[in-house]
Amino acid sequence: MAEAGRGATSTPGDEALPGTPSWYSVLHDSSFMFAAVCDTAGTLLTANTLSVEGCGFDRHQQLGRPFWRAGWWAGDPELGATVRGWCLQVTTGGEPLRVVTDFFLADGRQRTADLTLQLVSEGDQLEYLLVTGMDITDRQQAERVSAEARAAGAEASTLRQIATARARDLEVLRETEAKLSRALTITERVLANVADGIYGLDTEGRVEFLNPAAARLTGYGTAEQLGQDQHALIHAHRPDGSPYPREECPVWRALRTGRTVVADDETFWRRDGTPMPVEMVVVPTVEDGVLTGVVVSFRDLTDRLAAQRQAAELEALAARSAADRALSDRLQQSLLTPPPEPDHLQIAVRYSPAAHEAQVGGDWYDAFLQPDGATMLVIGDVVGHDSSAAAAMGQVRGLLRALAYDDDQGPAATITRVEHTAVGLAVSTLATAVLARIERHPDVAVAGRRLLRWSNAGHLPPVLLAPDGTSTLLTTPPELMLGIDPDAPRSDHTVDLPDSHTLLLVTDGLVERRDIDLDRGIERLREALRDLGETPLEELLDTVLARLVPQAGADDVAIVAVRTFPEDRPRPAEAGPNRQLPGVE
Repeated sequence: MAEAGRGATSTPGDEALPGTPSWYSVLHDSSFMFAAVCDTAGTLLTANTLSVEGCGFDRHQQLGRPFWRAGWWAGDPELGATVRGWCLQVTTGGEPLRVVTDFFLADGRQRTADLTLQLVSEGDQLEYLLVTGMDITDRQQAERVSAEARAAGAEASTLRQIATARARDLEVLRETEAKLSRALTITERVLANVADGIYGLDTEGRVEFLNPAAARLTGYGTAEQLGQDQHALIHAHRPDGSPYPREECPVWRALRTGRTVVADDETFWRRDGTPMPVEMVVVPTVEDGVLTGVVVSFRDLTDRLAAQRQAAELEALAARSAADRALSDRLQQSLLTPPPEPDHLQIAVRYSPAAHEAQVGGDWYDAFLQPDGATMLVIGDVVGHDSSAAAAMGQVRGLLRALAYDDDQGPAATITRVEHTAVGLAVSTLATAVLARIERHPDVAVAGRRLLRWSNAGHLPPVLLAPDGTSTLLTTPPELMLGIDPDAPRSDHTVDLPDSHTLLLVTDGLVERRDIDLDRGIERLREALRDLGETPLEELLDTVLARLVPQAGADDVAIVAVRTFPEDRPRPAEAGPNRQLPGVE
């Protein structure tokens, strides 16, 4: 990477580290281009003679080091950090990177290089970071001289007209031509290292020059393209295969108008017949006021468009998912009606949906009065977590509500009727449920006790909480969930429901977690209730949810809670107004 490298030749014994690519030998003895090969971690595996010995460095001291710590950057630690960032950008992003940077010779002199960093492959598996470039210190100096050269050229033209024999003028002319020739050589090297394809076309659209990227991207070799009509060769058809008239092509618009044309939705056709979406810039070339052709720069958009399509598909999927979730939520919420307020009973409910990103569930609750004044309670959970589960929940809930309204046979018989009705109506779903009835004790006057009668179809057992914080789990022998066997045996169970006690029916979203089993989850519920026996009912439910489900989880949570009050005393204010059916005492 140095002025000192000009003319350097490889010495016997120069070897790359093991694992360097087989094609590297082509670059090793280059006398005009720097070349270095690193692995994808940035370790310098090898570098050609021009960039190591030509810069005055010892080869064995440089190889095996991180590229950014090699001697070329030793004169400036911040420069080494910048080089490291370039390496990481290319190895992680995959796109070639071209930079102009300072570097140092072994004797400390500072030079300037034009470098290209890109990933290259050895076979189908191995990838290397290839760094190539040129010392452009002289070119930069030449560009500064270029202005002088242009002035000298004008002067030389005048001098040729006046006295072509003047030796000094002829020498100036020869020097100017030499500088221009070197500038052209440098330009050709630049064109050879850019990632975009570049064409030079004459006024008829024939290819006068193309860079290696244009040949690589189109699949047509340089010899196959020079002198050919570029439009006819790679641009004569639209994406659907229909003909693309020459007069509509951006290249021909630029040739007709003499103005730069930018097109971001064009298609070139590769040699193998596959389309390549491109964006292109067409710049007219003018010499002495005369249009002499155009320079076409194009970029392959295949990867970019694929990423855009994928992003659009993901966005559409997210929108559909959000719409489905919103519909399911509205359906579910429409079925979770406010509870009644029967005499001397306070009923409170809670429904907590799953996290926004989780799917909707089929949890539900219900509470209503029968014509004889008894209070019916339902808690259930349909199997599934989607809009179909929410719809099935609505069907099962409606059947239970309708068939239990005026049924005095007991919860177990009602559940059996519901299952047979579901079979007859082709309502096919699996669900767990508890159907409970709060009624007056049959052998006690109105001033006395209440009785809880319930049947459990594969659901969590109810919990009865006493004022002192002790709780009883109303467990019963397991019975089948709904939707399996309509003739499965069903049992009613009864327990006294004393005054000032609280009955809770819950779904498994309140107690079930991935990191604990169901039994431990139920124990956590009972522990959470231990100091809430006399807490107002609404506050009790809020506290339980805060303790057990502080954040929305992967499942919905439904709770029905009933607090009993003595019937020989006025209805307490916290129980709300007494709302019953007409005619119910």
